[in-house]
Formats: sequence, structure tokens, C-alpha cells
Amino acid sequence: MKKMNTSIKSIIVLVVICLVIGGAMAAVNMITEPKIAAAEAEAERLALSEVCPENGGFEAVEGIELPESVKEIYRDLDGEGYVAMLSVGGYDSSKPMSVAVGFTNDGKIIKCKVISAQGETSGIGSKVTGEDFLAQFNGKSEGLEGVDAISGATISSSALIEAVRESFSAVKTAGEVTK
Repeated sequence: MKKMNTSIKSIIVLVVICLVIGGAMAAVNMITEPKIAAAEAEAERLALSEVCPENGGFEAVEGIELPESVKEIYRDLDGEGYVAMLSVGGYDSSKPMSVAVGFTNDGKIIKCKVISAQGETSGIGSKVTGEDFLAQFNGKSEGLEGVDAISGATISSSALIEAVRESFSAVKTAGEVTK
């Protein structure tokens, strides 16, 4: 009987410890979640201006069907172009890359910027954030001729190239809707 009481006490202590730790984790999450969301929103706002620099602000284009990798299409309020916000499943697809791609009105890429790539292997897959790779997209049109994947980071770079390729149709549709 004494052994059973000891076992029950041990179980109760473990349950209490789990509840305290779970509560502490929930409290930390409540404190940090808004700060993380604000930082992510600010990073996206800065990326919009970086990939489509001659702008008077942006508005989301509503009512169009988007490919899976395209989260949002924004229209430059000065009419200079569009920005596609992409969510790209690279090497670790549970942590997709966040990418902004600026387009001119005639469908050419102004600039491509990786906002976050936390799921990519440091030093290998993270090469998709490098200027050498991203500069390949500048001035390209729908075919993306001459844009090459990165050797050793084929999964990440190929996924990004394919997502950019998919974004052309969404930007074209956005252009037709907002005219």
C-alpha cells in the first residue's frame, strides 16, 4: 500500500510540474507572439519597398485566385508595378521561406528578396538568400531563362525558382483585374 501511495504522489508531482511548465511556456508565448508578428510585418513592409522601390505605397489585390506558393499580390499605388509575396517550401518545408518579388507592369522582375529562410541549412540552403543567386532574377520575364539552381542547395533553390515562375500568372491576373 505504501508503494502505491508513493507512486501516486510521484504522478501528482509530475503532473503539477508539467502544468507549471506548460503555463510558463504559454505565458512566454503570449508575450512574444505579438512582438514576433510585428517584426515579421515590418520585414514584409521593408521588402515591399525594396523590391519595388519607386512606389507610393501598396494595396493588396483582392478577388484573384493565387497559386499555392503565392500568399499575396500587392499593387503599387503609383501604378509602377506589383509585388508577389511567396511562401516557398524549401529543404525543411515545415518552415517555408518568405520571399518578395517585385514586377514591372510589363511582367519583368525588378528584384527578388528572401525575407526569411529559417528552415534552410546554414551555409548550404541559406545560399538562396545571397545576392549572387537572387540577382539572376533581375530583369527576367516569365521563362526565367538563365536562372540556375545552386549546386548543393538544389531543393531550396529549385523550389524558389518554381515559386517565382508560378507568381508570373498571379501578377498577370492582378494586372488585368486592376486596370
